Amino acid sequence: MIMGKFIDIIKKGIKLGIVEPDTAKSKQQVSKVTNKILLKELTEHFNEQMEELSVGRRLLYPMSFNILLHPDDYNTTIESLKYILPEVVASFYASIKRRIEEYTNGVNYAAPATDWFFQFSACQVTERDGKEDFIRRGEVITTSTLTHFDIRKAQQDGVRTEANVHLSVKCQNSSINDNNINMEALLGMEILSEGTYSFQFDKNLNEDTTLIIAASDLPSKGFATLRWAGNDGRDRVYDMHAMYIDISGKADKRSSSNICQIDSDAVSTSHVQIKYEQATQTFSLAAYGKVRLNSREVPISVGGNPQWVPLAKSHSKIFINDSVSVEFNANPDLV
Repeated sequence: MIMGKFIDIIKKGIKLGIVEPDTAKSKQQVSKVTNKILLKELTEHFNEQMEELSVGRRLLYPMSFNILLHPDDYNTTIESLKYILPEVVASFYASIKRRIEEYTNGVNYAAPATDWFFQFSACQVTERDGKEDFIRRGEVITTSTLTHFDIRKAQQDGVRTEANVHLSVKCQNSSINDNNINMEALLGMEILSEGTYSFQFDKNLNEDTTLIIAASDLPSKGFATLRWAGNDGRDRVYDMHAMYIDISGKADKRSSSNICQIDSDAVSTSHVQIKYEQATQTFSLAAYGKVRLNSREVPISVGGNPQWVPLAKSHSKIFINDSVSVEFNANPDLV
């Protein structure tokens, strides 16, 4: 089943009533998602929602966006997001200022939330009749809400399934639909990888991207990237944004963001630990099960006494239990 009931609802039009792009637009669909496409789709979604939600002298606009991508597009765009998103936020500020100019007697444009929130998700793709279904390469689906909404956190926290979430949904090259989505549908989504980014709202609406970046979590995000092949042969990606992380197998039931979980019985709970030393900008690895690092055996640690070994920043191969190969690459800004 493709991304659980959420996608079934989208495909069938139940509650959502989404209009698929027309045939001509589908034929013209690009083969990959580019930076310009992401900027265009998010800006259009924002502007259309601001027009729809605003009332009287009160400007309202979405501040939380979930972006659903084909796994291939996610993998090729994730490294560029730290450059794209400040431009997206700047375009939002420009749009708000243009709307403010339309009011001669003043307007309340106070933000519905304290931060802009973006969640990019690589979503499961299945095949029907030999063709990839729902999210094809080159397609973008965005959802938005007035305030912070994190799909992955909702899944992990076990939110009441009878609750509804009001959000707008926009398929690429088609119009927005406002919908009430049942939480059970969202909890059923199968997310392969995800990255979240937040930017503090600037009440002065300053479009200077340097200031936007300074008010974000980008500088402290993404010390390194871990990549491996899933059971279906597609790449899985985990962004290391904590100074200590565990690599665990599917038996690990913890939901912390510092757990890199691999869907394999060959990987045990906390099989590998990786730490980042900020003072020296170096990485180290400790193994609590069989591990080879760049073809060399790593000593197995016991209890609370990890035996740390240096972890090279570029193209390090972590081979776990002679079964799963994980490639480790530090953020280029740290190299």
